[in-house]
Amino acid sequence: MINLILVDDHEIVRAGIKRLLENQQNFNVVGDFGSGEAAYQFLRENEVDIIVMDLSMPGKGGIESTRQIKKQFPKINILILSMHDNPTMTKKVLDAGATGYILKNDIADDLINAIYAVSNSEVIFSKAIKKSLASESDNILSILNDKELEILKSLAKGIDLRNIANNINISYKTAANYQTSIKQKLELKTSMDLFQLAKDNGLVE
Repeated sequence: MINLILVDDHEIVRAGIKRLLENQQNFNVVGDFGSGEAAYQFLRENEVDIIVMDLSMPGKGGIESTRQIKKQFPKINILILSMHDNPTMTKKVLDAGATGYILKNDIADDLINAIYAVSNSEVIFSKAIKKSLASESDNILSILNDKELEILKSLAKGIDLRNIANNINISYKTAANYQTSIKQKLELKTSMDLFQLAKDNGLVE
């Protein structure tokens, strides 16, 4: 029996995945949580084999949560779910210690097989992610750190800097410093440049 938990800030997504998994004999969903922090607290007192976790969440996102969990619980395998097939993001997820990365659009087709694969510590991706990794040249976004990438994505979606700071629990001043750093590293002059770059690299629709 594979004990797993679900981590996604959208309750409806967790409920949908839970229904899908409950039809499987070998899966036991022992908990579902709206944040990486809540999941981490649960792991301190409960046996879990697999975590199925959303990439983009308020507070600690999927990458930061993965890094924290793997440091403390190295035997737990983590499968990340995301809307984006961006190769830079994929590499950051793997660097953080996740075993798999699949797109939310592919959950119905890929999730069951992906969970079985990561339970055997096999690295697994959605087909679209494999394709984007294969076709990737030297991606300009790889020069950004995790926080900068997260902030770039939020800025490109038109989210106000003060709200971004609140969402990821940093001060407005720190968020502004990150924004300056992003613009300098990527040589961006205007907000439109920033949006276009994010769009070209699959960070926004």
